[in-house]
Amino acid sequence: MVQLGDITKINGHDVPNVDVITGGSPCQDLSVAGKRKGLAGERSGLFMEQIRLIKELRDEADKRTIKPVRFMVWENVPGAFTSNKGEDFRCVLEETARIKDKDAAIPRPAGRWSTSGCILGGGWSVAWRVHDAQFWGTPQRRKRIALVADFRGQAAPEILFERKGVSRDTPESGEARQGVAADIKRCSDSAGTIVYGISAYESNSMKSANPYSGVYEADTTRTLDLNGCLPVCNQGGMVVVFDARGNGTGKIVPTITGDHESRITDYTALYVDHSVARRLTPLECERLQGYPDNWTNIGEWIDSKGRKRKCADTPRYKALGNSIALPFWEWLAKRIHPYLGENPTMGSLFDGIGGFPLVFSRAGIKPMWASEIEEFPVAVTKKRFEECKN
Repeated sequence: MVQLGDITKINGHDVPNVDVITGGSPCQDLSVAGKRKGLAGERSGLFMEQIRLIKELRDEADKRTIKPVRFMVWENVPGAFTSNKGEDFRCVLEETARIKDKDAAIPRPAGRWSTSGCILGGGWSVAWRVHDAQFWGTPQRRKRIALVADFRGQAAPEILFERKGVSRDTPESGEARQGVAADIKRCSDSAGTIVYGISAYESNSMKSANPYSGVYEADTTRTLDLNGCLPVCNQGGMVVVFDARGNGTGKIVPTITGDHESRITDYTALYVDHSVARRLTPLECERLQGYPDNWTNIGEWIDSKGRKRKCADTPRYKALGNSIALPFWEWLAKRIHPYLGENPTMGSLFDGIGGFPLVFSRAGIKPMWASEIEEFPVAVTKKRFEECKN
């Protein structure tokens, strides 16, 4: 996996073609905890760089008569729905659609944006949903928007949602897939492309067990084993009991229980008893996000100026707090895989510590390149992906 650095300096005509591009463009300007500058903000405005790069990649693929990027996966905070009174999310949908259809026009709904929905266009589709990490095997409450765009068909809602009362395996035949799309409750504009509300799919996968994610009813007391963590539901909310691979004390850890803008570094207390507390360790934070143990514990590393740096806790906390909670995204990657041909590939924008490359590689989709500017996260991916280089 090649590290490409700053996305604003990447020319899509010079980058290897891939089947899937992932990206959680910076969300600070969309967050309800921030100043809500929206897509006009310096950081969240980088979403348009993501759109530009995909357009350039697809343009270059057309020139070389090879298959262009098919799927885009976008991750962000639910604050995107209300940022700039809903206009920012409309722009996200419209600019995404215009990657395939330059004349696409996406209207805003009469009320608020639904937390799940899709748009079916002529030979393309976009679907989105909000998921909560606590229902996907990670011991924290962390809501995020997951958006999938299919630039070569109408598979986006089939990937992101599950049909009610049928097998959870991804349909293999074209006929079956068309049947699924036909079952969606339509609420169309004059072009017949806008679909709000999902009727043929389960937009909330917490309702039943899932073969990929280990999703269960939210109100059960079932425990899920994830990298040594045992999330347990009780009247006080989810807690985590770390076994001997964690702190070895068997004490109880309150999870991240804030709203959808929470970060690991905001909730760092482990209650040993009713009066004494300590901070979560980086290892425990890795487990909260679903990473392998010591993923960010890379030892001594070299920065871009050639200086040797020690692996301190502070950059580990920051990198993990800004990362994704992995289980849902691994489930999603496995849903995408059947729609790709042989030797599928992906590229990761705003890569952080390589969460998307990690889960996509587990799903059989090879990471080819990544874009990231923060030095410690880059050092992590170089360490964890042996092929990663400048």
